[in-house]
Amino acid sequence: MEKKNFTSRWKLPSKPTGPIEWGKAIKSILLIFLAVIIAQLTGLGDGTKLIMLITLNATIIIDLPLPFRKIIQVTLLGFFLTLLAFICSFLSLSSLPVFLLFTIILAFFSSSLFIFSETAGSLGFLIFINYIFSVIFINQTVNIREWLLYIILSFLVASILLVPRALGRKTDILRMISTTFLPETSLERVLSTRQALSGLLLDERDYNLLKIGTYLTRYRTYSKLIISTMECQSQLLYHGFMDSVDKASIKIASHITGTPGQVGLTSVHLELEKVEKGSEYKNKSKNNSVFEGTNPINLLIRLRFLLKRANESLLVEYPTVTRKSFSSPRNRLSEVIAANFNLNNMYIHHVLRFSLALTLGLLAVYLSPYHDRDFIWITMGILIIMKPDVTSTINNFISRVLFNFLAIILVLIMGLIFPHDILLLLGFLMLFFFRAFFPNYMGLSLMAITVFVALTWPTGPLWGNALARVIDITLGGIIAFCCAYLIWPGKQAVNIPEQIAKNIRANCEFAENIFQASFDDTNDGIISKSYRKYLLEEKNLESSLRKVEDTFQDVGEDICLFRELGVINRKLSSDLTEARSLLESGESIKDITRYSEQLTSALREIALSVEKNVILPPVTIDRISDKGDILEENIENYLNMIINDVHYLQLDVELALRLGAFKKYSKSDLA
Repeated sequence: MEKKNFTSRWKLPSKPTGPIEWGKAIKSILLIFLAVIIAQLTGLGDGTKLIMLITLNATIIIDLPLPFRKIIQVTLLGFFLTLLAFICSFLSLSSLPVFLLFTIILAFFSSSLFIFSETAGSLGFLIFINYIFSVIFINQTVNIREWLLYIILSFLVASILLVPRALGRKTDILRMISTTFLPETSLERVLSTRQALSGLLLDERDYNLLKIGTYLTRYRTYSKLIISTMECQSQLLYHGFMDSVDKASIKIASHITGTPGQVGLTSVHLELEKVEKGSEYKNKSKNNSVFEGTNPINLLIRLRFLLKRANESLLVEYPTVTRKSFSSPRNRLSEVIAANFNLNNMYIHHVLRFSLALTLGLLAVYLSPYHDRDFIWITMGILIIMKPDVTSTINNFISRVLFNFLAIILVLIMGLIFPHDILLLLGFLMLFFFRAFFPNYMGLSLMAITVFVALTWPTGPLWGNALARVIDITLGGIIAFCCAYLIWPGKQAVNIPEQIAKNIRANCEFAENIFQASFDDTNDGIISKSYRKYLLEEKNLESSLRKVEDTFQDVGEDICLFRELGVINRKLSSDLTEARSLLESGESIKDITRYSEQLTSALREIALSVEKNVILPPVTIDRISDKGDILEENIENYLNMIINDVHYLQLDVELALRLGAFKKYSKSDLA
């Protein structure tokens, strides 16, 4: 494998992760101007700059991709944390130890939120940005009451965005549900959607459609993986059916968000008949081995069944009277905290390094006369450059400095062409571009904010102000690099197969503890401990894959395959958790001991297959006799879903072994 060169290191952090948000940028800028006008009219004009910045951050928080009810919760949390950040800065004015204490706590808290989710991490990032604003603006002469009014005004104006979110909350939910029917939606995306909608009371029709969409994505993914292992002639036959399923599911997705109506499934029926007539599997009998027997036609029948059920749901009278909700993962918060906030988690190493680096940067701001802007931008350099490992930090360092250099050139060109008043207008226009590019085009958003600062916050000649920003960002990057390299220094050997095997074994231990005969307090503690172990290994796998992706070129396909294995493991863990809840509620099943033995034996064999880089014979687990409807939430269905997860896991492992993927990443020395 070839390590990334200079050009690749620049391109990786710069590649877009989504569309440009023009609409959100327009709304943010209009609200910023409204906040400034209200501030001028109410005597709060002295805080114009701060009001602009906090309003911008608040609009970003409100635009996070979450259902309306959760946006309300996140917005309130963001408001109180911003208030807390400014109060901490005010209390720190009289004591350096108090300042250091608050800074370390807030830096650690904000950076560790990425452990929970990307959305939580984005909120933490924005909150710490607000804390930096508080350190910049608050001094001994400020009236804290007025500054708190600035925050309240900013969030009140930004909360106008909640009005369209409230009016379109039903549409947002339907749009999220419809994505589970789209062929390009990954199983990971479906699990994230279900997590986002968990705890919300949904219309019974929407609840059923989300459940069907989840199953459809799962069976579609399973089917395509199995088809990929067939001979070319058989693949063509099965692909015809899968294409008809994809077209029908796209139409169902459009009916969910548009006018409800029935979708024609004639082509699905005809393609299934072709498969049944021409398939080499048609004469094979069913048995009790994994994954719907050995006959893949059973999977196709399940897919057709799910499409028919989706059609039936679209025809019911809507809205219905009944409301249902998906439960949030059991003890998720406490178990995530217990699993991840320790030094065995690779990401915690980054959180500690990050907290130290930011504390050093803000300490320089705190001690400098009038909160010198050079130190402020050095701190910003640390914030936007430092990543969980040395390699990623170097990549970010190259990208961010180059974009700042481009910003300097743009500023100098503007200075030569436009008069001073126009430059100020162009500077404020940069806030619009920052919001449009953030967070999907981080390089361009950084470039826009640099131009904004150079044009609207001058400390001397325009060219000197612009050059100073690049020097400051570069110094911040150097500090970030030093902290990343000096704390837990040296090269870290990342063994991807070993980490995947650890994930599988952790799930195996979790399953083994779940299916113990008793569910007393002692056993519950053992189950929680094994679940925390799985969560730890899951996060370490994510960190390892990110390191490999940042270090080597042309590893995209392998990383996608490894991430898919991680998603399957996560789905298996989720199904095990649901089975645990049903067993604890009193549901019983015959031969649970035999099932448990077969399941744990199968997972051990798969982990061994990954570790030893050998293809082992297919695992066998006796299926549980179900009660007919795969959409029923009963213990039999969940146990059979667990079997499907295991077989899917083995298929993906076998694919990776045939491609030689594990062998390539068994000893990847990374900085």
